[in-house]
Amino acid sequence: MTRAEWDVGRTKPSAIASGISGSEGHTSGRLAGGPKAGSEDRPADRGMSASDSILWRMERDPVLRSTVSALSVLDRPPDWNRLRDKLALASRRFPWLRQVVVGPPLGIGSPRWRATPDFDLDYHLRRVRLAGTGTLAEVLELAAREAMAAIDPTRPPWELTVVEGLGHGAAVIEKFHHAAIDGIGAMRLVAELLDPERDVDRALETLAGPGAGPAPRTGQLVRLPLGALDAALRAARSPARSLHDALEALRWVGRLMAPVAEPLSPVLRARSTRLRFAAFDIDLDRLRAAGRNSGGTLNDAFVAAVVIGLRRYHEEHGQPVDRLRMTLPVSVRRPDDPPAGNRFVPVRLAVPTDPRPTRAVIEAVSTTVRDWREGPALGLTDAMADALNLLPTPVLARVFGAILRNVDFVATNVPGPTTPVYLAGAEILGQYAFAPPSGAAVNVALVSYRTSGCIGVNMDPAAVDDSAAMTAALREGFDAVVDLDAPGTPDDPERA
Repeated sequence: MTRAEWDVGRTKPSAIASGISGSEGHTSGRLAGGPKAGSEDRPADRGMSASDSILWRMERDPVLRSTVSALSVLDRPPDWNRLRDKLALASRRFPWLRQVVVGPPLGIGSPRWRATPDFDLDYHLRRVRLAGTGTLAEVLELAAREAMAAIDPTRPPWELTVVEGLGHGAAVIEKFHHAAIDGIGAMRLVAELLDPERDVDRALETLAGPGAGPAPRTGQLVRLPLGALDAALRAARSPARSLHDALEALRWVGRLMAPVAEPLSPVLRARSTRLRFAAFDIDLDRLRAAGRNSGGTLNDAFVAAVVIGLRRYHEEHGQPVDRLRMTLPVSVRRPDDPPAGNRFVPVRLAVPTDPRPTRAVIEAVSTTVRDWREGPALGLTDAMADALNLLPTPVLARVFGAILRNVDFVATNVPGPTTPVYLAGAEILGQYAFAPPSGAAVNVALVSYRTSGCIGVNMDPAAVDDSAAMTAALREGFDAVVDLDAPGTPDDPERA
């Protein structure tokens, strides 16, 4: 099977799948018609936060496109009418599912979310049947092709495709724009669509508050002066300390925002708008144990496995490298935050990739990430986003192109369900995320599901010329980490 190599927006016929349908085949049900324009539950317009606005506007550079894809593998096709009813109800609970992005007047300020007057559920919910032999590779190729197609800006920025003909099972491809929601928020939304048992159709729970996303600008305007007043009072009490803190904060902000001239990798250098997907599973409990027993966390063990895999990929290409530049999305989401919108900070780190014992790789990652988490930059990201969002769109795209285009890789970790869950009568067997490279060569995402770590790999084939070799190297990296504490396993550079 050929790998997905379509250009963004190119509509090339494919033998992968056939029979795309929207309303075809469904019968009207309790909610099947979906919400109508002008109905009493039509969501109110709302402003887009500065961070979400940046994700939307920086796509003037197509390499920085922020389309997020996810893949759910099911044991059977979901019940079409139940699924459609669930999404119709969800579109009432989560306003952005029925809202489009509109630009600000005169192009000044942030875009806004506005309810579309002709929301059509049957555009966003589709189903196809694989025309090939029904393999996961075919589904991944289809998912990559859909991810490369730009989202229609005149419609709400999400699509959901049911894929039938995957062996005896099925799959669901979810696609949405990062400006609407981040990974953890998306998992919270998806959780509202899932059931704890196959034959139980759990009603969606009403979220506390409007669930519309970022706080209104009026609230932000109230908080900013109060924060400035508090800072002024602290400065008056201890001017020397305040000057030191301010200089330290500026140093961290400089590290976060400094432009990058070129990748650290001698191999992963070219960039394009093409994508290839790969997926595999690892033992989540053993990955967590490896992190804990090395003085780190599950996330530290995950990043270390990616680092080891990338080191091996470079060695196989005869180009060993001592360091690679990584973007690590650090979540600042609180339990009471609504699902919509983004609550993460993309932190850039230079991580060591020289040969060293596996445990030492985890320790090095843990130390580097902890320094960033404890530094002052994370607390300043809202103010930075507000300032950057004032830039004209062409300038904004150039600024973020200089920051992101030469990152070597991204590592994304999203917690998922810990117990079996069902979607409209179909059991979910695996849940994979394909987060956008956003200028990097590769994005490796971990979604935890039950006792499995579902690994989704999103590669730019202009940088990764051998996706099979990259996938194999990453598998070896995870094997090295999960085998760390196996009886008789040596912890040496060769094993690492």
